[in-house]
Amino acid sequence: MIRAVIIDLDDTLYAFAPLDEEARRLVREYLCGQLPVTAQRYEEAFAAGRRETKRRLGDVAASHNRMLYFQKTLENLGVNPVPMSLKLYELYWGTILHRMRLNDGAREFLDRMRERGVRVMICTDLTAQIQHRKIEALGIAGDIAGLVTSEEAGREKPSPEIFRLCLDKLGLPAEEVCCIGDSPARDVEGAHTAGMRAMLFRPDRPSAPQFARMAEMIETD
Repeated sequence: MIRAVIIDLDDTLYAFAPLDEEARRLVREYLCGQLPVTAQRYEEAFAAGRRETKRRLGDVAASHNRMLYFQKTLENLGVNPVPMSLKLYELYWGTILHRMRLNDGAREFLDRMRERGVRVMICTDLTAQIQHRKIEALGIAGDIAGLVTSEEAGREKPSPEIFRLCLDKLGLPAEEVCCIGDSPARDVEGAHTAGMRAMLFRPDRPSAPQFARMAEMIETD
């Protein structure tokens, strides 16, 4: 019997990829309007800054920190990052938080889980503060029984540690929990390694039928 669902946030409950593209475009246009920098030069500096951040920090939540990306971008452009990094960071996340919406069918899925008494926990890479802000922006704070981020766990998916922390918080054995996420490696294989069942969400397919099917599978388990 499934008593709890651990669900991914980005590109599962909402579509992150198109919002990321739009937010990065707005940041690029803003910076290129403030500095004598071409769009191509900006993209090269950003890509190099992102690579350097990930190489230096490794597989931890801070390796996704956009503040660090923008700081390194400005440094790569030979610009003092202090006056502008925070502006770029707030423009990026402000765009996403303002425009993000639940995927079709996600609201109905959460309602069905609540009606059945199945707790829903979010397990996500990235830092805790911005993930809490996303949950509030999506209007689902009252639907979520808990949150585990890779910042808190000290490990990113698919490491078993992050899934074990979810189970510890839920107080349930792995066989009574199902994981849902968009990554075959990080979400599905990671959950299987931790002893849980898992379902793959496909961002490239209509979301409402997927959520309806997953709800039925959980309800009939």
